[in-house]
Amino acid sequence: MSFITKILVGYDGSKAGDKALDYAINIARSFNAKLYIIHVIEEGKITIAPDSSMYPALIDSMEKQGRDLLNRAVERARNLGVDVEGLLEVGTDAAETIINVANNLNVDLIIVGSRGLRGLTRFLLGSVSEKVVRYANRPVLVVH
Repeated sequence: MSFITKILVGYDGSKAGDKALDYAINIARSFNAKLYIIHVIEEGKITIAPDSSMYPALIDSMEKQGRDLLNRAVERARNLGVDVEGLLEVGTDAAETIINVANNLNVDLIIVGSRGLRGLTRFLLGSVSEKVVRYANRPVLVVH
């Protein structure tokens, strides 16, 4: 019986995200696990007011970019023989969204990339990976 049957990986298209995706694909292949790739659009980081006439077009553009990223990532995993599903989510906080989806899917492992923030920048901005590690109630692998 496999120890890891479902994996959720956060993916944003960055170098750290690519590394996390590579680890997730390799672990999913090793355990013959289902892989969920999640891309989160953070509404809380959009600087246009929600009642602005530009807001819907901006969200549409971000969703299109997110779907394109996800499609490429899903295709990459599928070409390597992984059972994979892409998830595009809109939320106010990426870490919170990743944790909620992980709980809803009852995954065995969450994988996220680290952007390597240090010192004051990390303190002021926080990071998705740190929040996921701190608040998730399941194992988290942070890929550097």
